[in-house]
Amino acid sequence: MNRKIYSLILILLLAATVSSFATQITKVGVVDRAKILQTFYKESQATRELEELKETIQNELVRLSEEIKMYEERKLTAENKGDETEALRLDNIIFNKKQYMQDYYRTKNNQLTEKQKSLSQDIEFAKELMETINFIALSQGFSIVMDKTTPGLIWYNEEVDITNMVLEHLQSLN
Repeated sequence: MNRKIYSLILILLLAATVSSFATQITKVGVVDRAKILQTFYKESQATRELEELKETIQNELVRLSEEIKMYEERKLTAENKGDETEALRLDNIIFNKKQYMQDYYRTKNNQLTEKQKSLSQDIEFAKELMETINFIALSQGFSIVMDKTTPGLIWYNEEVDITNMVLEHLQSLN
């Protein structure tokens, strides 16, 4: 009889253990690293320099565009006067200015991309970010944390987004 009771208790304990494992769900977290970088670096010198470069590039593009427009107006005036030589000369200038503007834009856009990449790949910050994500994940019971921009991530519930927790923790460190 005792043996049957021990066996029954053992079976019940085993069933309870299996049941608790079966109901345990892996907790997944999602983090937006781009938002963290943008927020964390918003006040940094590197970010201000990046914004100044963007503004400088935009101002130069506007200036070049206005200059091209002025030459186009001059060309139209020359054509209306019947001065084909002047119109051809201005057409050549316009072509060269447009070519320069395209090259300028391409070069500066590459420069901006590199600056943004170097800003996001700051090794010290990347290390601190990973330590913070690890801390938040462990303290909140997450088994997996994914970047929002991960290919293959089709949907997530906002409840698993730990971006703000990571930002708050990073800001508390500084």
